[in-house]
Amino acid sequence: MKKKKLFIWLFILILIGGGIYLGRNHLPIPFIENTSKSGEEVGFTQEVDLDSVIEVSRGSIKKTVSTSGYIKPENEVYLSFATTGTAGGTVENILVKAGDMVEKGQELVKLEDKQERLNYLSAKNEYELAKISGSSTQIEERRLTMEVALDKYESKTLKAPFSGKIVDIFVEEGDFIEGSHDVVYLIDDSLYEVEVSISEVDCLRVEVGQEVEIELDILKEQIFSGKVVEVAEYARTESGIVTVPVTLRMDEVSPYFKPGFSATAEIIVDSVEDALIVPVTAVSEGNRGSMVLKAEDNKGVPVPVKTGISDGFYREIIEGLQEGDQIVVNNYQMNSSTDSQRGAFGGGSPMLRMR
Repeated sequence: MKKKKLFIWLFILILIGGGIYLGRNHLPIPFIENTSKSGEEVGFTQEVDLDSVIEVSRGSIKKTVSTSGYIKPENEVYLSFATTGTAGGTVENILVKAGDMVEKGQELVKLEDKQERLNYLSAKNEYELAKISGSSTQIEERRLTMEVALDKYESKTLKAPFSGKIVDIFVEEGDFIEGSHDVVYLIDDSLYEVEVSISEVDCLRVEVGQEVEIELDILKEQIFSGKVVEVAEYARTESGIVTVPVTLRMDEVSPYFKPGFSATAEIIVDSVEDALIVPVTAVSEGNRGSMVLKAEDNKGVPVPVKTGISDGFYREIIEGLQEGDQIVVNNYQMNSSTDSQRGAFGGGSPMLRMR
């Protein structure tokens, strides 16, 4: 029985000793705090990878609001005979086809107009006779009658209200149509816009005149410039989401553009040129503000910096660094310290030994 108890105690001691040994070999590398002669804590030491060191350089940063929508011509119209004031009729002639370029005032489609032409010619003859033998009142009456007859005659012909491209024709010769029936889809393909919606939060940063970079899904890798031309004075709610309509005008047009193509846009709400920039992963935020790890004498020295705008990938450095300085591109070593309660830069001026 004594031997059995002795064996159990030996087994327990072995387990305790093994646990201590394993714990020592698996604990994270601790920070080694340094103390100045005055007793003030000045930092700690930890190895970092030299491959993570980069040089501070200059570049540009654009802070943007991302959105998407569909392109459409700035000027487009679905033409019907209601715009001419006629109630409709039978399509007699279609004078254009889809894809044709037309000039303002060019005839596009004609309805049968024999009766209207006859009425106009009769009124014109009466006007000419009145000018010979009629009184001034009769002449004025015949002139007005002729003009009314001419308007009705011309209303049987659909004309282009502006120069542009015929995109589609919705009737065929011989069709009987009502005046409200769509006949022709006409666009001005010299100017295109993108109708987008932005969140109610982002709308506070978007203003008329801001530059825009637009990319079409069908024309990848090609960026089209543009501007914000309108921010709506109202908001819309759909499925509980509040958005504000915004109109973007494109500065250039491609022959490949078609109304309805999908597009993504980056509205530039802030930007800097020729600024000192570093990857966002190089900047840490702690209770002492923004800092980066600067490589000096094979050591990583945390340096406080004043930062500017960020595009999500790079951050502007306003103060604290100079072009050509060496910094650690990823300071996760600082943030993953075993002394996490102090924060990334909670005490003193840490120094990291470089590999």
